[in-house]
Amino acid sequence: MTPTTLRLYVVLTIANSPLLLFGNSGSLPAAPNPVLKRTGAQVDGGLSCTACHQSFAPTNSDNRGRVVIESAYYKPGQKQTIRVRVEHPEAQRWGFQLTARTASDETKTAGSFTPSASVRVECDDGSPRGSLPPCAEGTLQFASHTAESTRNGTSGGVWWDVEWMPPATGAGDVVFYASGNAANGNGTSAGDRIYTTALRVGGCSAAVKPSIRAVVNAATYQPGIALNTIVSIFGEGFARAGQMRAAGTGDFDRGNFPKELACMAVEINGQRAPVVYVQGDQINAQVPTIPVSGPVQVRVLANPGAPNQMASDPVTIQMHNHAPALFTFGSSKSVAAIVPGTGQPIANPNVIQEGRPARPGEIVELYGTGFGVTEPVYQAGERPPEGARIRDPFTVAIGGTTLRAEDVLYGGIAPTSISGLFQFNVRLPESLADGDVPVVIRIGGLESQSGVMVPVKR
Repeated sequence: MTPTTLRLYVVLTIANSPLLLFGNSGSLPAAPNPVLKRTGAQVDGGLSCTACHQSFAPTNSDNRGRVVIESAYYKPGQKQTIRVRVEHPEAQRWGFQLTARTASDETKTAGSFTPSASVRVECDDGSPRGSLPPCAEGTLQFASHTAESTRNGTSGGVWWDVEWMPPATGAGDVVFYASGNAANGNGTSAGDRIYTTALRVGGCSAAVKPSIRAVVNAATYQPGIALNTIVSIFGEGFARAGQMRAAGTGDFDRGNFPKELACMAVEINGQRAPVVYVQGDQINAQVPTIPVSGPVQVRVLANPGAPNQMASDPVTIQMHNHAPALFTFGSSKSVAAIVPGTGQPIANPNVIQEGRPARPGEIVELYGTGFGVTEPVYQAGERPPEGARIRDPFTVAIGGTTLRAEDVLYGGIAPTSISGLFQFNVRLPESLADGDVPVVIRIGGLESQSGVMVPVKR
Protein backbone atom coordinates (compact mmCIF):
# COMPACT_ATOMS: atom_id res chain seq x y z
CA MET A 1 0.00 0.00 0.00
CA THR A 2 2.37 2.62 -1.21
CA PRO A 3 1.50 6.21 -2.04
CA THR A 4 1.29 5.27 -5.71
CA THR A 5 -1.20 2.44 -5.30
CA LEU A 6 -4.49 2.40 -3.48
CA ARG A 7 -4.03 5.47 -1.05
CA LEU A 8 -3.11 1.09 -1.05
CA TYR A 9 13.29 -22.90 -2.38
CA VAL A 10 20.88 -32.97 -3.18
CA VAL A 11 21.30 -35.48 -4.49
CA LEU A 12 24.22 -36.29 -3.79
CA THR A 13 26.99 -38.45 -5.00
CA ILE A 14 29.30 -40.25 -2.65
CA ALA A 15 31.99 -42.25 -4.45
CA ASN A 16 29.97 -44.24 -7.00
CA SER A 17 26.85 -44.61 -4.89
CA PRO A 18 24.02 -42.16 -5.51
CA LEU A 19 22.33 -40.78 -2.44
CA LEU A 20 19.02 -39.08 -3.05
CA LEU A 21 17.80 -36.10 -1.16
CA PHE A 22 15.54 -38.51 0.68
CA GLY A 23 17.84 -41.53 0.48
CA ASN A 24 14.95 -43.26 -1.31
CA SER A 25 12.36 -40.97 -2.77
CA GLY A 26 9.54 -43.48 -2.81
CA SER A 27 9.77 -45.79 0.18
CA LEU A 28 9.60 -45.34 3.92
CA PRO A 29 11.40 -45.17 6.23
CA ALA A 30 13.80 -42.75 4.62
CA ALA A 31 17.50 -43.49 4.27
CA PRO A 32 20.16 -41.50 6.17
CA ASN A 33 20.26 -37.77 6.18
CA PRO A 34 21.49 -36.14 2.96
CA VAL A 35 25.04 -35.05 2.27
CA LEU A 36 25.79 -31.50 3.39
CA LYS A 37 26.63 -28.46 1.27
CA ARG A 38 24.09 -29.10 -1.45
CA THR A 39 22.20 -25.81 -1.29
CA GLY A 40 23.74 -24.34 -4.43
CA ALA A 41 25.85 -21.84 -2.47
CA GLN A 42 28.89 -20.94 -4.56
CA VAL A 43 31.04 -20.73 -1.44
CA ASP A 44 30.37 -24.47 -0.95
CA GLY A 45 31.24 -25.26 -4.56
CA GLY A 46 27.85 -24.47 -6.05
CA LEU A 47 26.79 -28.10 -5.63
CA SER A 48 23.19 -29.18 -5.94
CA CYS A 49 21.25 -32.42 -6.31
CA THR A 50 21.21 -32.71 -10.06
CA ALA A 51 24.27 -35.03 -10.21
CA CYS A 52 21.84 -37.79 -9.29
CA HIS A 53 18.41 -36.33 -9.99
CA GLN A 54 19.27 -35.72 -13.64
CA SER A 55 15.89 -35.95 -15.33
CA PHE A 56 15.34 -32.21 -15.27
CA ALA A 57 18.92 -30.93 -14.85
CA PRO A 58 20.13 -28.27 -14.43
CA THR A 59 18.49 -26.85 -11.33
CA ASN A 60 15.43 -24.67 -11.76
CA SER A 61 14.93 -25.93 -15.33
CA ASP A 62 11.23 -26.70 -14.88
CA ASN A 63 9.69 -23.32 -14.26
CA ARG A 64 6.42 -24.81 -13.06
CA GLY A 65 8.03 -25.36 -9.65
CA ARG A 66 10.29 -23.53 -7.25
CA VAL A 67 11.83 -23.36 -3.78
CA VAL A 68 11.20 -20.23 -1.76
CA ILE A 69 12.75 -18.91 1.46
CA GLU A 70 10.58 -16.59 3.53
CA SER A 71 12.15 -14.48 6.27
CA ALA A 72 11.73 -11.07 7.81
CA TYR A 73 14.48 -8.76 8.99
CA TYR A 74 16.17 -10.30 12.01
CA LYS A 75 16.86 -9.02 15.50
CA PRO A 76 20.18 -10.15 17.02
CA GLY A 77 19.75 -12.92 19.59
CA GLN A 78 15.99 -13.26 19.15
CA LYS A 79 14.57 -16.47 17.66
CA GLN A 80 12.46 -16.27 14.55
CA THR A 81 10.92 -18.63 12.02
CA ILE A 82 12.32 -19.15 8.53
CA ARG A 83 9.88 -20.79 6.14
CA VAL A 84 11.05 -22.95 3.22
CA ARG A 85 8.47 -23.80 0.57
CA VAL A 86 8.81 -26.26 -2.32
CA GLU A 87 6.17 -26.29 -5.03
CA HIS A 88 5.39 -28.23 -8.19
CA PRO A 89 2.03 -29.25 -9.65
CA GLU A 90 3.05 -32.90 -10.28
CA ALA A 91 5.31 -33.76 -7.33
CA GLN A 92 4.24 -36.14 -4.55
CA ARG A 93 7.13 -36.06 -2.07
CA TRP A 94 9.32 -33.25 -0.84
CA GLY A 95 12.67 -32.32 0.71
CA PHE A 96 14.92 -29.36 1.39
CA GLN A 97 18.30 -28.25 2.75
CA LEU A 98 18.94 -24.79 4.21
CA THR A 99 22.03 -22.95 5.47
CA ALA A 100 22.62 -19.41 6.81
CA ARG A 101 25.81 -17.42 6.18
CA THR A 102 27.07 -13.95 6.98
CA ALA A 103 26.93 -11.80 3.86
CA SER A 104 30.32 -10.24 4.60
CA ASP A 105 32.01 -13.69 4.66
CA GLU A 106 29.88 -16.55 3.41
CA THR A 107 32.32 -19.16 4.72
CA LYS A 108 31.02 -18.29 8.18
CA THR A 109 27.79 -19.53 9.71
CA ALA A 110 25.14 -17.06 10.78
CA GLY A 111 23.31 -18.14 13.90
CA SER A 112 21.94 -21.61 14.55
CA PHE A 113 18.97 -23.82 13.67
CA THR A 114 16.79 -25.73 16.16
CA PRO A 115 15.76 -29.37 15.40
CA SER A 116 12.07 -30.28 15.55
CA ALA A 117 9.75 -33.09 14.54
CA SER A 118 9.82 -31.82 10.95
CA VAL A 119 13.33 -30.33 10.79
CA ARG A 120 16.69 -32.14 11.12
CA VAL A 121 19.87 -30.20 11.85
CA GLU A 122 23.43 -31.33 10.99
CA CYS A 123 26.77 -29.81 11.96
CA ASP A 124 29.57 -29.71 9.39
CA ASP A 125 32.25 -31.81 11.14
CA GLY A 126 34.12 -32.58 7.91
CA SER A 127 32.27 -35.83 7.18
CA PRO A 128 29.89 -35.98 4.19
CA ARG A 129 26.73 -36.15 6.25
CA GLY A 130 27.87 -34.21 9.30
CA SER A 131 26.85 -34.86 12.88
CA LEU A 132 23.91 -34.04 15.07
CA PRO A 133 23.89 -30.96 17.32
CA PRO A 134 25.05 -29.47 19.52
CA CYS A 135 27.44 -27.94 17.03
CA ALA A 136 30.82 -26.53 17.99
CA GLU A 137 30.94 -22.75 17.97
CA GLY A 138 31.39 -21.39 14.47
CA THR A 139 30.51 -24.70 12.78
CA LEU A 140 28.45 -24.50 9.61
CA GLN A 141 24.93 -25.81 10.08
CA PHE A 142 22.38 -27.27 7.68
CA ALA A 143 18.68 -27.77 8.30
CA SER A 144 16.72 -30.34 6.30
CA HIS A 145 13.51 -32.40 6.34
CA THR A 146 12.85 -35.39 8.56
CA ALA A 147 11.39 -38.64 7.19
CA GLU A 148 7.94 -37.67 8.41
CA SER A 149 8.03 -34.21 6.91
CA THR A 150 8.71 -35.38 3.35
CA ARG A 151 4.92 -35.75 3.23
CA ASN A 152 4.80 -38.63 0.77
CA GLY A 153 1.62 -38.46 -1.31
CA THR A 154 1.10 -34.73 -0.86
CA SER A 155 0.35 -32.80 -4.04
CA GLY A 156 1.11 -29.25 -5.06
CA GLY A 157 3.69 -28.21 -2.51
CA VAL A 158 4.70 -28.18 1.15
CA TRP A 159 6.55 -25.98 3.59
CA TRP A 160 8.76 -26.32 6.64
CA ASP A 161 9.00 -23.80 9.47
CA VAL A 162 12.63 -23.70 10.65
CA GLU A 163 13.42 -22.05 13.98
CA TRP A 164 16.53 -19.89 13.64
CA MET A 165 18.48 -18.06 16.30
CA PRO A 166 20.33 -15.12 14.74
CA PRO A 167 23.79 -14.14 15.95
CA ALA A 168 23.71 -12.64 19.44
CA THR A 169 25.26 -9.43 18.18
CA GLY A 170 24.62 -7.68 14.91
CA ALA A 171 26.40 -9.53 12.08
CA GLY A 172 25.17 -7.38 9.24
CA ASP A 173 23.20 -8.95 6.42
CA VAL A 174 22.63 -12.72 6.38
CA VAL A 175 22.25 -14.88 3.26
CA PHE A 176 20.10 -18.01 3.34
CA TYR A 177 20.70 -20.69 0.68
CA ALA A 178 18.21 -23.49 0.08
CA SER A 179 17.74 -26.45 -2.23
CA GLY A 180 14.45 -28.21 -2.74
CA ASN A 181 13.41 -31.53 -4.25
CA ALA A 182 9.98 -31.80 -5.78
CA ALA A 183 9.99 -35.60 -6.15
CA ASN A 184 7.54 -37.90 -7.87
CA GLY A 185 7.77 -40.55 -5.13
CA ASN A 186 8.50 -43.46 -7.49
CA GLY A 187 11.39 -44.86 -5.44
CA THR A 188 14.10 -43.77 -7.87
CA SER A 189 15.97 -40.57 -8.64
CA ALA A 190 14.26 -40.31 -12.04
CA GLY A 191 11.60 -37.73 -12.57
CA ASP A 192 12.48 -35.51 -9.61
CA ARG A 193 12.91 -31.77 -9.99
CA ILE A 194 15.61 -29.85 -8.13
CA TYR A 195 15.45 -26.16 -7.28
CA THR A 196 17.81 -23.74 -5.54
CA THR A 197 17.40 -20.22 -4.28
CA ALA A 198 18.94 -17.62 -1.96
CA LEU A 199 17.59 -14.81 0.19
CA ARG A 200 19.51 -11.94 1.76
CA VAL A 201 18.06 -10.34 4.89
CA GLY A 202 19.26 -7.52 7.08
CA GLY A 203 19.56 -7.15 10.79
CA CYS A 204 17.95 -4.37 12.77
CA SER A 205 20.66 -1.77 13.00
CA ALA A 206 18.93 1.54 12.41
CA ALA A 207 21.19 4.31 13.64
CA VAL A 208 18.83 7.29 13.45
CA LYS A 209 16.11 8.11 15.94
CA PRO A 210 12.79 8.19 14.05
CA SER A 211 10.57 11.25 14.17
CA ILE A 212 6.89 11.76 13.35
CA ARG A 213 5.44 14.73 11.47
CA ALA A 214 1.86 13.54 11.07
CA VAL A 215 -0.46 10.57 11.60
CA VAL A 216 -3.36 10.59 9.15
CA ASN A 217 -6.01 8.42 7.57
CA ALA A 218 -4.30 6.42 4.78
CA ALA A 219 -7.21 7.00 2.41
CA THR A 220 -7.34 10.77 2.72
CA TYR A 221 -3.98 11.85 4.21
CA GLN A 222 -6.13 13.94 6.56
CA PRO A 223 -6.98 13.59 10.27
CA GLY A 224 -9.67 11.05 11.04
CA ILE A 225 -8.78 7.88 12.96
CA ALA A 226 -10.90 5.10 14.48
CA LEU A 227 -10.19 1.60 15.70
CA ASN A 228 -8.83 -0.70 12.93
CA THR A 229 -8.34 2.26 10.59
CA ILE A 230 -5.43 2.04 8.16
CA VAL A 231 -3.20 5.04 8.82
CA SER A 232 -0.19 6.67 7.22
CA ILE A 233 2.56 7.98 9.47
CA PHE A 234 4.82 10.59 7.90
CA GLY A 235 8.21 11.50 9.30
CA GLU A 236 11.91 10.77 9.03
CA GLY A 237 14.29 7.94 9.87
CA PHE A 238 11.96 5.06 9.04
CA ALA A 239 14.31 3.44 6.48
CA ARG A 240 17.39 4.17 4.42
CA ALA A 241 16.89 6.40 1.39
CA GLY A 242 15.33 4.46 -1.48
CA GLN A 243 14.43 1.47 0.71
CA MET A 244 10.82 0.27 0.63
CA ARG A 245 9.25 -2.79 2.24
CA ALA A 246 5.68 -4.11 2.02
CA ALA A 247 4.49 -6.91 4.29
CA GLY A 248 4.54 -10.29 2.54
CA THR A 249 3.85 -13.92 3.40
CA GLY A 250 7.21 -14.38 5.10
CA ASP A 251 6.40 -11.53 7.45
CA PHE A 252 3.03 -12.82 8.62
CA ASP A 253 2.65 -13.96 12.22
CA ARG A 254 0.31 -16.99 12.29
CA GLY A 255 -1.31 -15.60 9.17
CA ASN A 256 -1.71 -12.07 10.53
CA PHE A 257 0.06 -8.90 9.52
CA PRO A 258 3.30 -8.33 11.48
CA LYS A 259 3.67 -5.89 14.35
CA GLU A 260 7.12 -4.94 13.15
CA LEU A 261 8.42 -4.67 9.63
CA ALA A 262 11.80 -3.63 8.22
CA CYS A 263 13.00 -3.08 11.81
CA MET A 264 10.21 -0.62 12.54
CA ALA A 265 7.24 -0.89 14.89
CA VAL A 266 4.37 1.43 15.78
CA GLU A 267 2.69 1.91 19.15
CA ILE A 268 -0.75 3.50 19.39
CA ASN A 269 -2.17 4.07 22.84
CA GLY A 270 0.62 1.83 24.18
CA GLN A 271 -0.31 -1.11 21.93
CA ARG A 272 1.68 -2.46 19.00
CA ALA A 273 -0.01 -1.83 15.68
CA PRO A 274 0.15 -4.11 12.62
CA VAL A 275 2.52 -2.64 10.01
CA VAL A 276 1.88 -3.09 6.29
CA TYR A 277 4.43 -0.81 4.58
CA VAL A 278 7.66 1.06 5.38
CA GLN A 279 9.73 3.56 3.44
CA GLY A 280 12.09 6.32 4.53
CA ASP A 281 9.46 8.93 5.30
CA GLN A 282 6.24 6.89 5.57
CA ILE A 283 4.83 3.92 7.49
CA ASN A 284 1.39 2.48 6.80
CA ALA A 285 -0.09 0.69 9.80
CA GLN A 286 -3.44 -0.28 11.30
CA VAL A 287 -4.86 1.19 14.47
CA PRO A 288 -5.26 -1.52 17.15
CA THR A 289 -8.77 -2.70 18.02
CA ILE A 290 -9.22 -0.32 20.93
CA PRO A 291 -12.65 1.27 21.61
CA VAL A 292 -11.25 4.70 22.43
CA SER A 293 -12.75 8.06 21.63
CA GLY A 294 -10.34 10.81 22.54
CA PRO A 295 -6.63 11.57 22.51
CA VAL A 296 -4.07 8.78 22.10
CA GLN A 297 -0.31 8.82 21.66
CA VAL A 298 1.59 7.38 18.72
CA ARG A 299 5.29 6.35 18.70
CA VAL A 300 7.52 4.77 16.06
CA LEU A 301 10.16 2.32 17.32
CA ALA A 302 13.36 1.61 15.41
CA ASN A 303 15.08 -1.73 16.17
CA PRO A 304 12.03 -2.72 18.27
CA GLY A 305 12.76 -4.95 21.25
CA ALA A 306 16.51 -4.91 20.59
CA PRO A 307 19.14 -3.41 22.90
CA ASN A 308 19.58 -0.60 20.37
CA GLN A 309 15.87 0.28 20.24
CA MET A 310 15.12 3.94 19.63
CA ALA A 311 11.68 5.51 20.03
CA SER A 312 10.38 8.66 18.41
CA ASP A 313 8.94 11.40 20.52
CA PRO A 314 5.21 10.70 20.96
CA VAL A 315 2.60 12.46 18.88
CA THR A 316 -0.98 12.90 20.15
CA ILE A 317 -3.90 12.30 17.80
CA GLN A 318 -7.66 12.15 18.26
CA MET A 319 -9.51 8.86 17.86
CA HIS A 320 -13.20 8.58 17.08
CA ASN A 321 -15.79 5.81 16.88
CA HIS A 322 -15.80 6.14 13.11
CA ALA A 323 -13.49 7.76 10.57
CA PRO A 324 -15.13 6.97 7.21
CA ALA A 325 -12.85 7.42 4.20
CA LEU A 326 -12.70 6.09 0.66
CA PHE A 327 -9.48 5.08 -1.07
CA THR A 328 -8.73 6.64 -4.43
CA PHE A 329 -6.50 5.68 -7.32
CA GLY A 330 -3.19 7.38 -6.60
CA SER A 331 -3.56 11.10 -6.03
CA SER A 332 -6.69 11.38 -8.16
CA LYS A 333 -10.21 11.93 -6.92
CA SER A 334 -11.36 8.70 -8.64
CA VAL A 335 -12.68 6.31 -6.01
CA ALA A 336 -10.87 2.95 -5.79
CA ALA A 337 -13.48 0.78 -7.48
CA ILE A 338 -13.46 -2.42 -9.51
CA VAL A 339 -15.84 -4.61 -11.48
CA PRO A 340 -16.77 -7.55 -9.21
CA GLY A 341 -15.40 -10.88 -10.36
CA THR A 342 -13.01 -9.38 -12.92
CA GLY A 343 -10.89 -6.95 -10.93
CA GLN A 344 -11.04 -4.42 -13.79
CA PRO A 345 -10.68 -0.91 -12.40
CA ILE A 346 -13.58 1.49 -12.63
CA ALA A 347 -11.75 4.63 -13.68
CA ASN A 348 -11.18 6.82 -16.69
CA PRO A 349 -8.22 5.60 -18.79
CA ASN A 350 -6.30 8.79 -18.06
CA VAL A 351 -6.33 7.74 -14.36
CA ILE A 352 -5.86 3.97 -14.79
CA GLN A 353 -4.92 2.91 -18.30
CA GLU A 354 -6.87 -0.37 -18.15
CA GLY A 355 -9.84 1.23 -16.46
CA ARG A 356 -13.29 2.01 -17.84
CA PRO A 357 -16.26 4.04 -16.63
CA ALA A 358 -19.10 2.33 -14.82
CA ARG A 359 -22.50 1.91 -16.38
CA PRO A 360 -25.78 3.01 -14.78
CA GLY A 361 -27.34 0.07 -12.95
CA GLU A 362 -24.02 -1.78 -12.75
CA ILE A 363 -22.72 -3.35 -9.53
CA VAL A 364 -19.31 -2.01 -8.47
CA GLU A 365 -16.96 -2.58 -5.53
CA LEU A 366 -15.69 0.42 -3.59
CA TYR A 367 -12.90 0.39 -0.99
CA GLY A 368 -12.34 2.40 2.17
CA THR A 369 -11.27 2.36 5.80
CA GLY A 370 -12.39 3.72 9.16
CA PHE A 371 -15.91 2.31 9.29
CA GLY A 372 -15.67 0.96 12.83
CA VAL A 373 -16.70 -2.35 14.34
CA THR A 374 -17.90 -5.35 12.34
CA GLU A 375 -19.95 -8.42 13.22
CA PRO A 376 -18.10 -10.59 14.02
CA VAL A 377 -15.33 -8.39 15.37
CA TYR A 378 -11.89 -8.94 13.85
CA GLN A 379 -8.74 -7.72 15.55
CA ALA A 380 -6.29 -5.40 13.86
CA GLY A 381 -3.90 -7.29 11.59
CA GLU A 382 -6.19 -10.26 11.08
CA ARG A 383 -7.11 -11.37 7.57
CA PRO A 384 -10.70 -12.61 7.70
CA PRO A 385 -11.29 -15.59 5.39
CA GLU A 386 -14.74 -14.26 4.59
CA GLY A 387 -16.71 -11.09 4.96
CA ALA A 388 -17.82 -9.42 8.16
CA ARG A 389 -20.46 -6.74 7.89
CA ILE A 390 -20.26 -3.29 9.43
CA ARG A 391 -22.15 -3.24 12.74
CA ASP A 392 -23.48 0.31 12.75
CA PRO A 393 -26.00 1.69 10.23
CA PHE A 394 -24.55 3.43 7.19
CA THR A 395 -25.79 4.85 3.90
CA VAL A 396 -24.22 5.14 0.46
CA ALA A 397 -25.02 8.04 -1.85
CA ILE A 398 -24.05 8.03 -5.55
CA GLY A 399 -24.61 11.12 -7.65
CA GLY A 400 -26.58 12.71 -4.84
CA THR A 401 -28.99 9.76 -4.59
CA THR A 402 -29.01 7.73 -1.40
CA LEU A 403 -29.11 4.09 -2.44
CA ARG A 404 -31.94 1.86 -1.36
CA ALA A 405 -31.03 -0.87 1.12
CA GLU A 406 -31.46 -3.53 -1.55
CA ASP A 407 -28.89 -1.75 -3.73
CA VAL A 408 -26.22 -1.99 -1.04
CA LEU A 409 -25.37 -5.65 -1.46
CA TYR A 410 -22.49 -5.69 1.02
CA GLY A 411 -20.62 -3.36 3.32
CA GLY A 412 -17.87 -4.86 5.47
CA ILE A 413 -14.32 -6.18 5.59
CA ALA A 414 -12.78 -7.15 2.26
CA PRO A 415 -12.30 -10.95 2.61
CA THR A 416 -8.69 -12.19 3.02
CA SER A 417 -7.44 -8.60 3.27
CA ILE A 418 -6.29 -6.81 6.40
CA SER A 419 -9.24 -6.22 8.72
CA GLY A 420 -9.10 -2.44 8.22
CA LEU A 421 -9.85 -2.58 4.49
CA PHE A 422 -13.57 -2.25 3.83
CA GLN A 423 -15.44 -3.22 0.70
CA PHE A 424 -18.80 -1.95 -0.49
CA ASN A 425 -20.70 -3.75 -3.24
CA VAL A 426 -23.30 -1.37 -4.56
CA ARG A 427 -25.63 -1.09 -7.54
CA LEU A 428 -25.44 2.27 -9.25
CA PRO A 429 -28.69 4.12 -9.89
CA GLU A 430 -30.15 3.65 -13.39
CA SER A 431 -30.77 7.38 -13.57
CA LEU A 432 -27.10 8.45 -13.43
CA ALA A 433 -25.97 10.81 -16.16
CA ASP A 434 -22.63 10.48 -17.91
CA GLY A 435 -19.65 12.05 -16.17
CA ASP A 436 -17.89 11.95 -12.81
CA VAL A 437 -20.49 11.55 -10.08
CA PRO A 438 -19.83 11.99 -6.35
CA VAL A 439 -19.66 9.07 -3.90
CA VAL A 440 -20.33 9.56 -0.20
CA ILE A 441 -20.71 7.00 2.61
CA ARG A 442 -22.21 8.18 5.91
CA ILE A 443 -21.91 6.47 9.32
CA GLY A 444 -22.17 7.64 12.90
CA GLY A 445 -23.00 11.19 11.90
CA LEU A 446 -19.84 11.47 9.77
CA GLU A 447 -19.27 11.08 6.07
CA SER A 448 -16.40 10.14 3.78
CA GLN A 449 -14.32 12.89 2.25
CA SER A 450 -15.91 15.20 -0.30
CA GLY A 451 -14.85 15.37 -3.92
CA VAL A 452 -14.51 11.62 -4.49
CA MET A 453 -16.02 10.57 -7.81
CA VAL A 454 -16.89 7.51 -9.87
CA PRO A 455 -16.91 7.90 -13.69
CA VAL A 456 -20.12 6.88 -15.42
CA LYS A 457 -20.87 6.38 -19.12
CA ARG A 458 -23.91 4.83 -20.70
